[in-house]
Amino acid sequence: MRNDVLVVEISGKRPGGSDKRPTEKFTIRHDHLIISNNADGYITEWPIVMVPDDFKEDYISRYKTSESAWYAPMNRSYAIKYAREKGYKYLVQLDDNIYRLEIAYLLKGRIAKRYRATSSTDMMDDFIEMLVCVLENTDAGMAGCGLSGVAIPDKTFMSERYVYSLFALDLSVCPDCFQGDFEDDIEYRLKLGQMGVPAVQVAPLRYTKTSQFSGKKDESGNRAAYTKAGTARGEHMRVLYGDKYSCGLRSKTAGIRCEKKAGTSYFQHRLIPWKVGVKVRDRGAIEEKFTWLLAKYAKKTPDKYVIKEKKVKKDAHGQTT
Repeated sequence: MRNDVLVVEISGKRPGGSDKRPTEKFTIRHDHLIISNNADGYITEWPIVMVPDDFKEDYISRYKTSESAWYAPMNRSYAIKYAREKGYKYLVQLDDNIYRLEIAYLLKGRIAKRYRATSSTDMMDDFIEMLVCVLENTDAGMAGCGLSGVAIPDKTFMSERYVYSLFALDLSVCPDCFQGDFEDDIEYRLKLGQMGVPAVQVAPLRYTKTSQFSGKKDESGNRAAYTKAGTARGEHMRVLYGDKYSCGLRSKTAGIRCEKKAGTSYFQHRLIPWKVGVKVRDRGAIEEKFTWLLAKYAKKTPDKYVIKEKKVKKDAHGQTT
């Protein structure tokens, strides 16, 4: 594994073990740890680094924009500082509720190919290597994966898009801090855009997270604050980036399998597409890495031999007719 990559799970207020934070079930051989503002009751083999009080005080005084949703962006910001101080070149940030990864894309004739994995394979490490390869060979400052529940596979390989929950940062060019209340990951890409630095999604690399609304409602982590805030969760983003960001409520959840419950409204981001432009320094290196990834996880089709017997008709004397 590379020694210039640090993998950080961003977590807080999800006590228990990997059943509560399924990201920790994945096999990760890169350096990895949890950064948290509140890890009370955590049962884990991952090292835990708490956000120091002096960093917290500085973040509150300089970057905090609300009373209820500044913990996650603070943790993300401290992860950047921590990784830089430890000498890493790249930082991978993971949400703590990722439970499945997949490689999915569209072939001719609209046949989707999918290779799915949970925690029993090297896929998380391989995703990390792929994202870092993209950062090394382009001028992107952020490279991430797609959320499988909100889009069907298509023919896109790489594109400038918003990335959430599973992404890598080039620490030499990325901004120091996340802001934007609940929309810290969206705000970060917009901030990169103001700097002229693209954020890239490697579209065939996809992940699935535990749903807030399927089965028993999940109010752990920051989700209780999401529910309480309603459309107010985007109020600062509408002021800071009103030309590109708006939000509202809808009668069903977003995604491929929309859920709808009578009398319930669901929050929805509304984002205007925009691009900076990506300079690719070595396309061959990126394609070679992705080809290797496909070959590793392609479903092996064993050779098959079919033997057919032809029945021969014979007459009463045993002669072939």
